[in-house]
Amino acid sequence: MNIKSSVDLIESYLDLDRKPVGIKFFFDQEEFDNFEAPQRDRKVTYCNSVQLASKGQAMKLTKENQGCPNGAFALNFTDVPDPIASGKGRFKKGIYKDVETSKNINDDMLFMKERPVGMAVMPLENYEEDPDIVITVSSSFNIMRLIQGHGYFNGYTNNLRTVGLQAVCQDLTTYTYNTKDINISLLCPGTRLVADWVPDEIGIGIPFEKWYELVEGVKQTINPFERDKNKKAIIGRLEQRGLDTSEIKLGENYDDGSYSGGKIGIPQNSI
Repeated sequence: MNIKSSVDLIESYLDLDRKPVGIKFFFDQEEFDNFEAPQRDRKVTYCNSVQLASKGQAMKLTKENQGCPNGAFALNFTDVPDPIASGKGRFKKGIYKDVETSKNINDDMLFMKERPVGMAVMPLENYEEDPDIVITVSSSFNIMRLIQGHGYFNGYTNNLRTVGLQAVCQDLTTYTYNTKDINISLLCPGTRLVADWVPDEIGIGIPFEKWYELVEGVKQTINPFERDKNKKAIIGRLEQRGLDTSEIKLGENYDDGSYSGGKIGIPQNSI
C-alpha cells in the first residue's frame, strides 16, 4: 500500500464528501522552500486551509500566512498570549465559569513544542513523501468507521479529548502530532464560521504512522459492521477504481441473530 492506493481504498470504503488532508511540518528552511507546493500569497486561518485542502487545494503556509491568532500559537508560529495562558482572556469572554477552569483548559491542550518554519496543507493524495498528520472531516458515521478501523488493531480508544475549542488546530493537529495517537473533534464555533463546515460534520486526526493500518482496519471491519446497502455501494466504488471486491460478503454482520422482539407477559400484580 502507498499513499495513492490508500486514498483510493478509503474513498471506496467510505462515502466521503471531502478528501483526506495531509499536514506536514517543516523545521528546515531549505526543505520548506524545496517542497513542491505553492505558497499562499495571503492570510488564511489554519482551519480554513484544511477545509480548502479537503476540496482539492494545496498550499504551503508560514507565520505570515496565519489569519487566526489561536491557530498561530497552537502551531507555535507565535507564543501563547498571557491572557490565554493565565485563563483570564477566555474567562472575560464568558467561555468558562472561572479563571481556574479557563487556565486548566489551556494547560491541558497540547500545542507544538518546536517552532516550524512552515507547513504544507494539501490533499493526502498529492503527497509523494509521508506527511505528519492526516485529517478527515466527515459525517459522524464515517468517523465512527475510521475509529472502528483503528480499534481493529489497537483496541479501545482511551485518549480521545476535545472541548469544542481550537478544534482543527489543537484537537486534530497538535494533539495528534504530540501524542502519536488518533483524536476526534466535534469542531468549534470559530472553525464552523471561518471554514464553513457542514453543521453535522466532525473530524478525526490520525498520525500518518497509523494511517495504513487504519485503512486496513476499515477494510477488515466492512463485513461485520456495514449493512448490505452500504456494502453494495462500497462494491460499486471499488469496481469503478478496478479494485478487488471478493472479500465483501452480503448478508453477514456482527450482530446477526442478536436482537429479539415480541410481546411479553406482565404479571397482574405489577400493573
